[in-house]
Amino acid sequence: MQVKILKGTNQIGGVFTEISSKEAQIIIDFGDDLDDLKRLETINGLTIGAPAYDGVFITHNHQDHMGRIDDILDGVPVYMSDLSRKIYETVFCFSKNKGKIHRQTINLEEGKPVTIKDMRITPYIVDHSAYNSFMLLIEAEGKKILHTGDFRNHGYKGTLLVNTLKKIGKIDLLITEGTTFSRGQLKSKTEQELVYDIAQKTKKYDQVLMLMSTTNIDRVTTMQKVANITGKTVIHDIVLSNVLQLVTQKIPNALNSKKVGVYLPGNVYIKKDNEEYKKYIEPFQERINKTGELLHGKFIMNIRVSMLNDIERLKESVLNNCCVVYSMWEGYQKEEIYKKFLDRIKELNIDIYNLHVSGHADYTAFNQIIEITNPNAVIPMHTENKEKIKDFTDKAVILEDMETFEF
Repeated sequence: MQVKILKGTNQIGGVFTEISSKEAQIIIDFGDDLDDLKRLETINGLTIGAPAYDGVFITHNHQDHMGRIDDILDGVPVYMSDLSRKIYETVFCFSKNKGKIHRQTINLEEGKPVTIKDMRITPYIVDHSAYNSFMLLIEAEGKKILHTGDFRNHGYKGTLLVNTLKKIGKIDLLITEGTTFSRGQLKSKTEQELVYDIAQKTKKYDQVLMLMSTTNIDRVTTMQKVANITGKTVIHDIVLSNVLQLVTQKIPNALNSKKVGVYLPGNVYIKKDNEEYKKYIEPFQERINKTGELLHGKFIMNIRVSMLNDIERLKESVLNNCCVVYSMWEGYQKEEIYKKFLDRIKELNIDIYNLHVSGHADYTAFNQIIEITNPNAVIPMHTENKEKIKDFTDKAVILEDMETFEF
């Protein structure tokens, strides 16, 4: 078998991997670069020319793993969870950058293998900051490859990791993300520990605005737990309200609890009569109408950088004892849109707290995955410090982009 990291041996995000057997050839993930400064070169058989790949497998719905899905040739099948697709399309319907996925996809389900010629690919649910994330087990020629995608062991589903790895057993090759290699993250705080950090920092405020990823459902749970501890009402923006209807009814939301509000940002309100947006707004209209009252009490609400104008207006009326919790990767703060947002928040005399736990594996998770699967070789990717893998194993294989490993 052959493995080639087409992109991702020296960067985080914008990654994809080629795996080939005697009969089949697949790609795992096909995403945008995080900084949006570099663009992917065209790839013969994948984006141009005659289709040469038997399938592309998407591990989860983050843009740096699936953002270029529409560039794939029509003749190349794309496998991804239908739920992940719906979440992606719902979130990016409200974004300037992306919208509906135009190409067809084939549903990928947890524990159900896909057979392509002499290759079998089985997805397994893994803990990550994107809901319904998969790691993939690839079997062919009597060999087993585990591609981790993005994973961790410190979220609310963290115990899944060990149970899944024991089910998979020994493997021949591990292809692992190494996002935290450059951060020296020996052991991450858990989501539950984050709950208490946020509650402690924000209990003195009447209004808490959480700048967070809309697809990070663990963080939504954390927000609800903070509200329970600090006695605040939960308000979800219209995008998160829709995402929650797709993923779970276990978290209180606007359609299963009268205690949860729905905020309609101004940039969405002006589109409320547009047919494309009606389906997202009309189910929540009653709760939207009543949220005005909730805004005059103590609340915690998720926000996005596109809501800056809303925050400015609310500051003139209801935000009299407010803070912002920045609960995302700190690297985004270097981007102009985030810098502008946070600078303006400071000008409004709103306190800002950086309180976050990573969606990626810490060193304890790397030790677990290597110890349990006992791979004969380990290839790091999705990292800016690939040499760090040698701290965990003496079977490291260090590749450059487009370099082939054959075993």
